[in-house]
Amino acid sequence: MDMDEPVAGRKDVLVRVSCCGICGTDLHIYNGEFPVEFPLVQGHEFSGVVERVGRAVRGLRVGDHVAVDPNISCGTCYYCRKGMTSFCQRWEAAGVTRQGAFAELVAVPFGNAYRVPERVPLERFAFVEPVSCILHGMDRVKPKRGESALVTGLGAIGLIFGQLLKRNGVRVMGTDMILDRLKMAKKVGFDRAVNPSQESVSDAARSWTGDKGVDLVVEASGSVKAMTDAVRLLDRGGRILIFGVAPEGATLEVRPFDIYRNELSIIGSFTNPLTFKRAVDILSLNKISVDDLVSEVVSLDGVVSAFEDVAQRKGIKYLVRPG
Repeated sequence: MDMDEPVAGRKDVLVRVSCCGICGTDLHIYNGEFPVEFPLVQGHEFSGVVERVGRAVRGLRVGDHVAVDPNISCGTCYYCRKGMTSFCQRWEAAGVTRQGAFAELVAVPFGNAYRVPERVPLERFAFVEPVSCILHGMDRVKPKRGESALVTGLGAIGLIFGQLLKRNGVRVMGTDMILDRLKMAKKVGFDRAVNPSQESVSDAARSWTGDKGVDLVVEASGSVKAMTDAVRLLDRGGRILIFGVAPEGATLEVRPFDIYRNELSIIGSFTNPLTFKRAVDILSLNKISVDDLVSEVVSLDGVVSAFEDVAQRKGIKYLVRPG
């Protein structure tokens, strides 16, 4: 579909998109499972080069390489003033409420564009948005050196989560039913990777921890069954982070007595408030491996086919290169 070229306002930059990741949210929008107003250009995990700057833009100039935070908060509402920008009452997001980056050009507020080193391939900075969301999740659960963690679901999110936990001194086990993802988990440093269709996760976890539960579960698959099972795998004082997106109407069955008696914590994590710069720094310094997670880079004509592959859990991460 051809669209008019976006116009950069006085406080906007026009970015020529280099790469944009395909996310599960994109698939939900495509399938009509997430309410948006059409016509809409999707795509929110992106990097590119500044093509034009508005009159009031400061700190950026034409030719700068940038990664873009798609989440746009007003800065003045009740939640923004509390520092909870992810709950902004006037929230907007590129690729969700406004035109996104499955396009050659996209206009964004200049405060959402972060300059990145030109020596690092722009493809890598298409991962900044998911990494920033993961950092917020880690801020929520506060992993401690020496703890044990179970990551359920080894797509790009789960594999990056495991790497960041390892960098924090946490022992990490991952679970998935796809062989290539289990192999990738071992490649990027997981201590153990388990296929729940072939091995009891409970038995594997208890053997791995010395017949105790795990200190932390990161649920990254969106599976309600995985969430339910994970709560039962927690050691006393354990935490579970609900990071994967379950269907909106789904319910989770837990025993309140177990939460009370074992001092368990069930924690949610939503988007990336104030973590984007940290994610830029991590990827600039190549602190984690994301290049190996790219299964394919497609053109705009290949987006629908890539969506179909993502829906069938083929590959790990697909990137779109509009040019």
